[in-house]
Amino acid sequence: MAIESFGTMFSRAILRHLSIKGPTGAVELARELGTDPNTARRTLRNLEAAQLVEANLPVGERRGRTVAFSVNAERLDSLLIALKDYLSGR
Repeated sequence: MAIESFGTMFSRAILRHLSIKGPTGAVELARELGTDPNTARRTLRNLEAAQLVEANLPVGERRGRTVAFSVNAERLDSLLIALKDYLSGR
């Protein structure tokens, strides 16, 4: 399960930022969260693989273009419920 995606503080910071501010690109996320763009891109790829974030462009159309990422709220909600159940021993 993708509950592990909540594991890093930076992943949680990205999810929080996108939830509050809406669609944002990797460079802007890096600047606002105080890291380098490659770290933001790598974390966004992991979050996208876990279906926690969605991009406005498909993978094959991103080269050289600004990609905006947003939270997949339905997936986030379902994983938060699963995490709560896990922590509650259910």
